[in-house]
Formats: sequence, structure tokens, C-alpha cells
Amino acid sequence: MQTLTIEAATPDSAFALHEALSGFRAELRVTDEGKSYVGVTLGQSDREIVEVLNAIEDYVMQRATGPARIALNGRKYVLHAVRPTPEAD
Repeated sequence: MQTLTIEAATPDSAFALHEALSGFRAELRVTDEGKSYVGVTLGQSDREIVEVLNAIEDYVMQRATGPARIALNGRKYVLHAVRPTPEAD
């Protein structure tokens, strides 16, 4: 099992992200220093990883306050919301 960890900007955003990921095995954690994280335990399915990443992207797009900082397998990533561009006529 792998764990994808998302660093939340605030405790409120951690709670909201935890709610957004409630369909997965998500856990809300707060460190002694007050940093908030949401960890998602992933199975071996690539499909599940994609579904979790899509849910995080949806959350980032809805809140529109900046990217999500994610860690997986010792590597750190930043997930920016990408808004679809309107099609030209």
C-alpha cells in the first residue's frame, strides 16, 4: 500500500479536502507544529490513483486559492488547477 499525502494550507482547508476525498481511504492529520495533512491510502490500481488525483484537482479548481502540494513515494509534486480553454469558433 502507498500513501499519497497532501499538505493543507490551513486546518480549514485540510478539513475541506478531507471531505472532498471522503470516498477514498483518507485520513486527516495535524502535526505538533500545527501543520495539517490529508493522507490517502492507495491500492495497487492505477485507476484509483487517477481517481484520487482527479478528486484533488476538482477540489483545487473549486477553491481557486492555489495549488495542492502532494507527496508520493518520497517525491513531492505541485498540482495546479488547469481550467479548460474555450473552443474557438
